[in-house]
Amino acid sequence: MAKIITESGMNFIADNSFHIEKFHTKLKGIKTVEFIRAKGDKLLFMEAKSSFPNPGNPQLDNIPNFQSQVNDICEKFIHSLNLYASIAIGVNEEFPPNFKPAVKVSLVFVLIFYNFEQEWCIPIKKALETQLKKSKCIAKIWQPTVLVINHEKATKRNLIIDSKNNAKLHTSTSFH
Repeated sequence: MAKIITESGMNFIADNSFHIEKFHTKLKGIKTVEFIRAKGDKLLFMEAKSSFPNPGNPQLDNIPNFQSQVNDICEKFIHSLNLYASIAIGVNEEFPPNFKPAVKVSLVFVLIFYNFEQEWCIPIKKALETQLKKSKCIAKIWQPTVLVINHEKATKRNLIIDSKNNAKLHTSTSFH
């Protein structure tokens, strides 16, 4: 049976994961993703959302709210990566005993939306990539891939278990 973490109405497959959101509570002012999962040659920084401002909404108050949410998510990705790295080199506490840290991996910043149309994810992904590129350290040193998908695509990629059929697991492991 797969280990499960439930966030934003979705059941995430969390084998070999570090529930960083629960860990970081001692560090004030640090924002984190829900959890980090080492899977194959990928280190996945998993963030879940059930709502987000519509990037196509021309209302004046929506644009600043959209950018604020993008900034917040980028901050979570960056803080989580820094916290992960600090634990890996021994500056902060150790990883949980059941978590096997990944080595020689590529980083994937994953944002999954519950009940979103996949086409709504495209402008959000572009905004996240643009914001992350502003941090030269992230863009040039860490070179993460950004993946923004809805819960249906996440189920097909074996990241979440379809809530309608918890027994059904898909076998795809592609993240791009």
